[in-house]
Amino acid sequence: MNVLILTPDRVGSTLLQRLLTVYANINENHNPLTINLHELTNGLVSYHNERFNRTLLGKSETGWGYHQSLETIVNLLKNCNHDVTSRLAHYHIKNRNDSISDQLSFYEYLNKNFHIIATRRKNLFEHAMSWAIVGETKNLNVFSFEQKHQVLKDIHEHGITVQQEVMENYLNQYNQYIDWVDRHFNVSSYFEYERDLPNLENFILKQNVFNKIKDPLTWRDRFEIDWNDWNCMHYLLSLVPFDHNFTDDEKIFMKANIDLYSQARIYIQDMQDDGIIINGIPIKLHTLKQKAELISNIDQCLLNYNKWISVKQPSYAIAYSPETLTQAALIEHTNWASAESANKSLLTYNDIPKKQLALSDLKRIDD
Repeated sequence: MNVLILTPDRVGSTLLQRLLTVYANINENHNPLTINLHELTNGLVSYHNERFNRTLLGKSETGWGYHQSLETIVNLLKNCNHDVTSRLAHYHIKNRNDSISDQLSFYEYLNKNFHIIATRRKNLFEHAMSWAIVGETKNLNVFSFEQKHQVLKDIHEHGITVQQEVMENYLNQYNQYIDWVDRHFNVSSYFEYERDLPNLENFILKQNVFNKIKDPLTWRDRFEIDWNDWNCMHYLLSLVPFDHNFTDDEKIFMKANIDLYSQARIYIQDMQDDGIIINGIPIKLHTLKQKAELISNIDQCLLNYNKWISVKQPSYAIAYSPETLTQAALIEHTNWASAESANKSLLTYNDIPKKQLALSDLKRIDD
């Protein structure tokens, strides 16, 4: 299956393309083989893959950048002998500065040869806050617990402030993205973050590219753990390096699921080693509640956001009162953590043995 995801980033597009690739491979068993290219326009390479003993498309370890013409990218796609999943980020297209003629030819090929999913957000306020945090951390995604701690520990300690001009820049970029999608693409499906992320497996398996599979395998079918439970484990375990205090319910949940979580994560690492994906499943960085705690001028940011809404009057976004935003943040937070409790404590090796905990982050230690 050839699937292209259009994105302004910070809308779940990396998670979506990785999962599409996992579901394609566990259902089709490499027949056909589906390879995830991540971003189409910042460097592809055709190479001999030892695992599959065939020529595949992938990403060079050193060759990322805008050194290939759009015509070269199309020719690489035309000549590859396997299916691909990938994304096309609007900001990469802007940064490349290709001619309009070259862009239009590129879009024509993509429209004719890919199932196209356009990603969107309803809560543009959180979208802008996510980009503002990335502006400080310089990392779009993290893929291990240790990496998450290294990337976020400083802003967790000191917090950040967000200037009005910075936030408005991210909002205007989203506005440009929506216009770009509407102008140039025949969209097969829309992924709306707030609507579809809670039921991500269902969203993926209901895509038309899966219709030829009579009874597609779910995450539980393959890994014996539901996708949402696995992803919740992915998030909760990433909090351990931050000396996070967990509720008793969270500890029981992690202890019960850690072995199945780790087995699936090892499988995904094997996919990376085989050249099917370039890195693993991204870890959720923050809930909206956590973003609000990190940004010291969050109240002023909301005022600035509502002012932008009143001026631009976009049809795809809404204004928020502080109360409505707080309620939305609490609802989302409960999807990732158990109810607040006075009885919270650090996770210890008495809760989960050291060897099990290390393996959950793909580390092996001696007994």
